[in-house]
Amino acid sequence: MRGTFSFAAVFLAAVLAGPATAGAADSYTQADLLHRLVDLDRLTRPPAGEHSGLFSSYDRRQTDVENGRYVHWAANDDRGQFLRTTSDGWNVMAEIEGPGVLTRLWVDAPAGTLRVLLDGQRVIDAPMPDLFTGALEPFGEPLSYTVGDAGVSYFPIGFARSCVVMSHGFHGEYQIDYTTFPARTSVARFTPDLDDAALDELQRVATLLKTGLTKKEIRGDGPTSLQATHKRLKAGEKLEWKIAGGGTIRSFLVSMTDRTEPRSIYALHNCVLRITWDGRSEPDVEVPLPAFFGTGFGRNLYESLPMGTNLGTSMPGRFPTEGWFMYCYFPMPFADGARIEIANENDKGTRIGLMLFLRVDTHPPPKDALRFKVHTWIQNPCTTFEIPVLRTTGTGRLVGVTLNVDCPHRRWWGEGDHKIWIDDDRFPSYLGTSTQGLFGNVRGLKIAHRALHGVTLAKPAGKNSLYRWFVPDCVDFHTGIDFMLENWQDPPANDLYYATVAYWYGQPGAPAPFVPLSRKTLAVPGLRIPGSVEIEGHIAGKDWGHLFREKYARGTELSGKLGATIRTTEPITIRLPWDKPGRYRLRLRVLPGRSFGTVQVAYADGRPIGTIRYSRRAKGLYTVGEITISDPVTPLRVKCSRTTVLDCWILEPLPAASAPASAPAGRSPSTP
Repeated sequence: MRGTFSFAAVFLAAVLAGPATAGAADSYTQADLLHRLVDLDRLTRPPAGEHSGLFSSYDRRQTDVENGRYVHWAANDDRGQFLRTTSDGWNVMAEIEGPGVLTRLWVDAPAGTLRVLLDGQRVIDAPMPDLFTGALEPFGEPLSYTVGDAGVSYFPIGFARSCVVMSHGFHGEYQIDYTTFPARTSVARFTPDLDDAALDELQRVATLLKTGLTKKEIRGDGPTSLQATHKRLKAGEKLEWKIAGGGTIRSFLVSMTDRTEPRSIYALHNCVLRITWDGRSEPDVEVPLPAFFGTGFGRNLYESLPMGTNLGTSMPGRFPTEGWFMYCYFPMPFADGARIEIANENDKGTRIGLMLFLRVDTHPPPKDALRFKVHTWIQNPCTTFEIPVLRTTGTGRLVGVTLNVDCPHRRWWGEGDHKIWIDDDRFPSYLGTSTQGLFGNVRGLKIAHRALHGVTLAKPAGKNSLYRWFVPDCVDFHTGIDFMLENWQDPPANDLYYATVAYWYGQPGAPAPFVPLSRKTLAVPGLRIPGSVEIEGHIAGKDWGHLFREKYARGTELSGKLGATIRTTEPITIRLPWDKPGRYRLRLRVLPGRSFGTVQVAYADGRPIGTIRYSRRAKGLYTVGEITISDPVTPLRVKCSRTTVLDCWILEPLPAASAPASAPAGRSPSTP
């Protein structure tokens, strides 16, 4: 670490289910390296001399030091940056002394030619896009693919002595994750012509990445037991479960017992999961319930390799909510008991029925088995530039991170790099290029549910949820880790809701910052739309209808948590308070998913502004027309052809305004 870093159920048998045997500790074949993509049990063991790191196109000015400080610590020109350029014009992207393996490659816009030298031999020399489109064997789905304009590859590329990655004609962003092994380790050099064992393992791993883990990959070798409990929780109540002795939780599943999902949008988010291993006084896991399973704010449906929210079962249940489970397959060893609780921290009156199902390997784990831990960090509004995702000491592995962001405007918030100091680092072993790069996505985010990374919620102005599982590319540490993620908006602002969840394996007593989650910290911002003006409270007269509360909107957020149900088909007057004169594009948000016919909007004197017609594709957001604002309050005449729930107006300046960017101040190389 840096110099000053210191820290004084029988129906589930078909669904729940031992890991295949990994290669020997001092020898890795190509088949062994492929197996690491799906080997969750390996993560519970100490790294044993493995070291991981990242090569990227980070702005090289970040290394500049003046008077003991990194003077360009937040420099952000992360494109076309390389280690060096050879005499014949090739740009060196990564250079590693082995033995080791490239575990992941992300590039924001593949172009030009990629050349890879392993142990001094040219092994890959091909158009870079071919690596991700399947045109270059053995690369292709589901280990190598594209997400939007970006390319992602998890195909392991092993080398015995050295690895050099070069490109020609590429000038974008890139991130290359790698792991090196102890010097005595024998690693089979990657070759496109895979042997029979590697081909068989590639087919097996590809199937698992596409369809999910099977009983063989989930269930341990020892005897197992199914354990289950359920409870209908009032606000302030807990569902509790205890396990005596030692063992390993192999499957951790939660579902609901209610007829329908709760009306409150954030009911599941306001349920807190706590897990404590070996009788510790503080929980090793404390996290909002859906966030534990890899997605934020609520149960966004997705499936990945170790986590998900939509595991279907053939269980004969009375209600639709009993037909799915949120699931976690990360193994969870413990030596002296486990205590699990799920607390309903919702406001009074919100009840929720929950089921907990576990498959537990009752055989005591190895004495050096690491403990599964989850650390949550939330700030609203976020005024911190370097988010402390995880900071701890001892031996362990970082195995996952999720990010949940609520942004009240359409400016891009994801310019931030990830930075990870390992052991005695004074400069990060990992220095990324962008938040989208860390999560294998693109600027602006695209919904993507991949086995090891993805985006489950994406709104340009609104809520976003991203996940990344470090399984083949786990971040190994021996004496400690400091993981930070930059909160960088373009242009800078301090108005995000920002929440991170770190998943890691550490020694039983490994310290981590612990701040108990409370109703205050759990509070999630309501829908925040740039330039929005509420309609409720500004309707003139009587007998127009009534207020519509968000809890009746079937999971849809409303600006201000209220709407206005207009029941009359006669024209009504709605005042538009806005004290910034100018010309605007006027938009109207109505309750999505409910047909309304037409809505006519005009000035008070009858001059038309525009008419909107219901469209399912509009998803509740319609452009009315252009409007001129000259007074602090502008009366509008509105006529609905049938009962309509109006949410808010949205004013967009014409033309759009812009603001200059700036950067945070410098930073000392040795201070967190």
